[in-house]
Amino acid sequence: ETPTKLDTPAKRALWNNLGRDEELALKVDAAVREKRHEGWRGVYSREQTVKGALYEVLQDVAEVERVFLIVVAQAEY
Repeated sequence: ETPTKLDTPAKRALWNNLGRDEELALKVDAAVREKRHEGWRGVYSREQTVKGALYEVLQDVAEVERVFLIVVAQAEY
């Protein structure tokens, strides 16, 4: 049932929490991977960079805050 492109736990978590929208999950994953810095968790400015990347894709502040919590929980980021 899970699309084959969702080949990591983080991608599957995004897919499950973004209405099972494969394209959106992949866009969010790519944005986070591109913009995050090493050791970004707990560093306000680096977390804001990740939230900015999420906003570029999601275009909704409330959705960014919701998805950010999912992103933070994923060890691979």
